[in-house]
Amino acid sequence: MSNKAKTIFEHLSGITDKKVTWSSLSEADQKSFSPYLINRWLSMNMDFVEIVNELQKYTIGQVSARETYKLYFDLLPKQKQFNKYIKGKKSEKYNSSLIELIANHLQSSEKEAMEYIELCDELRLNTIKEILKKYGKTDKEISNLFKSK
Repeated sequence: MSNKAKTIFEHLSGITDKKVTWSSLSEADQKSFSPYLINRWLSMNMDFVEIVNELQKYTIGQVSARETYKLYFDLLPKQKQFNKYIKGKKSEKYNSSLIELIANHLQSSEKEAMEYIELCDELRLNTIKEILKKYGKTDKEISNLFKSK
């Protein structure tokens, strides 16, 4: 038998379809159990998202990893499942120079400037282009600013 600790996926399987009790886990497996990661992966299953949301205020910090394991072990149905990983949005959606110019013009944060750009319809997009022209940008430079990296 290998001394290698279980992966997150093996732990998920242990509390769902295989129903492996906490006491049958090795010490290394018990140490590798992460309530945060379990909550994160279980919440990607739409059937479990509400219950995980309610329980995570207790499973992160208030109860032990053993108690969290037992809670999910007892609560979740015995079934094989697939939790599709939901990726975050691409962080560099807009050129950083464009965001910086709009933030300076609006005297706002870069986050607010990015939200402003995202909310722009065709009319306001022309307004942004006019603002950029006031800062001395050519049509070609403006076109390049709107290309994502």
